[in-house]
Amino acid sequence: MQRLTLILSDLFLPEERVAIGPPRTPELPALSGLLRLASPQYVGDWRRWLLQQVGGPDLPLAAICATERVSDAQLGTAWLATPVALEARLDHVRMQDRGLLYINDQERASWCAEFNRVFGPQYSLHDCGQRAFILAGLDASTTTADPARLLGAEIGPALPAADAPELRRLWAEIEMWLHGSALNDARERDRKPRLSALWLWGRNAEARGPRATGASDIGLYGGDPLIGGLGGTWQLQARETPKSLMHVEAARRHVVAEFAVVTGGPQETLAELDSNWFAAAREALASGALSLLEIVANDHCFRITHGARWRFWRPQRGWLEILAHPAATPRV
Repeated sequence: MQRLTLILSDLFLPEERVAIGPPRTPELPALSGLLRLASPQYVGDWRRWLLQQVGGPDLPLAAICATERVSDAQLGTAWLATPVALEARLDHVRMQDRGLLYINDQERASWCAEFNRVFGPQYSLHDCGQRAFILAGLDASTTTADPARLLGAEIGPALPAADAPELRRLWAEIEMWLHGSALNDARERDRKPRLSALWLWGRNAEARGPRATGASDIGLYGGDPLIGGLGGTWQLQARETPKSLMHVEAARRHVVAEFAVVTGGPQETLAELDSNWFAAAREALASGALSLLEIVANDHCFRITHGARWRFWRPQRGWLEILAHPAATPRV
């Protein structure tokens, strides 16, 4: 393995929190040490950046994620439909702090069947893994936000604009359906959070570029729909992210591993990653077994090379301070 890309896919720092300074957080010595040596670069949307790095079909994000999950005829009307949990405040509605919901296999089948009974045949819902469904049949194209950017934040400014009437109507109808759904009542009895909405997004089209040369030499790990979509596009096996770096397929030239550090499982917490991934990656860089490490978080890519260990003069800064203020990291 020459290149390792670690994507912290739901770690976005709200602007108001950055403005008042980062809160107290646990120390993560391995991550702090790596970021201290890194060269940061603003990349914006991590999915678009990843597609530019590894290549991909010239399709909207949702269509890439829907590969091999819907028919070819439905790809042109595919949207990501992420189950989310919302909470009403006095004057607005917010996404819950851990409001991206994971749905198990049996539940997903039930939700798809119920949706298709209520909204079919015009619209249909398809399984896309634990984190999302694919909605097909909505022939519209507009920009809607990645729901991970809204964790703990007001959703109003991110809702579809008036120039997308069919999307707004369907969005509202789905919310009403979910409100009265017996499947949601069953989740409540099982002490699981109710589905407040299906967040529809990923339909806006952007150029992707050609498939990268040697794509078969890429190892893909993670539960994000894009990881699965790229695996389907390239006929590669996209695997669940293992507990530690030791369990990845080192023979691959480039390994991409995605983690939901805010909303994912216990092994995806930053504390676990610090012990099982960041520390191991630091050792691999120091020994020369790894040439390039990239940590993608908060719209930035932090690149660390084997030679970066000589930057011993850089001041000590905590990991969250660096993520919140990457521009302050020296580039020398």
